[in-house]
Amino acid sequence: MGSHHGGVWERCIRTVRKVMMAVLKQQVLDDEGLNTLMCEAEAIVNGRPITKISDDPRDMTPLTPNHLLLLRGGNSLPPGNFSKEDMYRRRWKQVQYLSNVFWRRWVREYLPSLQQRQKWNVQKRNFAVDDVVLVLDENTPRSSWPLGRVLEVYSNQKDGLVRSVKVKTNTSTLVRPIDKLVLLENATN
Repeated sequence: MGSHHGGVWERCIRTVRKVMMAVLKQQVLDDEGLNTLMCEAEAIVNGRPITKISDDPRDMTPLTPNHLLLLRGGNSLPPGNFSKEDMYRRRWKQVQYLSNVFWRRWVREYLPSLQQRQKWNVQKRNFAVDDVVLVLDENTPRSSWPLGRVLEVYSNQKDGLVRSVKVKTNTSTLVRPIDKLVLLENATN
């Protein structure tokens, strides 16, 4: 099968390869360190949300590739805090630092590819109340994918298009512009 037959996963592979090449330019790793970094990257990529699991509006647990591959969600332990100085101390801390670098690059390069880019010349579906969205935030900890449910929509008075929404996540309620959200599932009407 040609690579053009699997557009979605080939795009994912290309992004991982690009980010991994940038991360590995920072430091040379031995075989064990490279293996650990690849496992960390795998956990990040396969922990991304695809959709929600349940129809319960209070349940914001996402379905991930890990659920399909491992029959369970990913790692629930939060990563530690590592700084650039850790690159020169111990190998494990070095790999954890590089994993954090991978996460930041992955979020910056992969998540925008999920959003549809278009001018507001042609009217598309607006966000609606009860839509399930992925909240984009570059400051989230590694392997954290905050999902939210749209509570309110705020439209432009001139054209009626939604420009921002109020989103309820597991931890807070916030108002976000629509370019910082990725629609995972439409509200059922």
